[in-house]
Amino acid sequence: MKNTSSLPSDALLCALVIAPNTYARNRFFDFFRNPRMARVRRRAAFLRGIIRQLVGHKGLRGELVCEQVLDDGRVLFRLDVRELALSRTTALSPLEASLVRYAAARAGAGSPTAEDRQRIETAVVKLARELPRPHLDSPAG
Repeated sequence: MKNTSSLPSDALLCALVIAPNTYARNRFFDFFRNPRMARVRRRAAFLRGIIRQLVGHKGLRGELVCEQVLDDGRVLFRLDVRELALSRTTALSPLEASLVRYAAARAGAGSPTAEDRQRIETAVVKLARELPRPHLDSPAG
């Protein structure tokens, strides 16, 4: 079993957004004690919240009304949930934006680009260099 504190934050972020139950508390104790890992877990929860709003629940579905690349490379997302008069704006890193687009698309809301898939695959492969590169378009198993 790998020590999670030595794993790259971007790779763990991908795992926690795409498969949040991957790192169970009873098997990865240091993951829940390490401050860097706590930041990754909080950021993953934040991204999953955005994804839930885009995918919707009980007819309340968010709509991505603005997506703009900022001068520093971050991506500004603005989504609206009209039924709730809710507007949410956030700046995401390129990887975070890719994760939101990818996970939302897996749930039927939108579609990721080839660049999104490449960015996520590049990060995820860092979790286990000895394993074959993941293919995000393959059916879930």
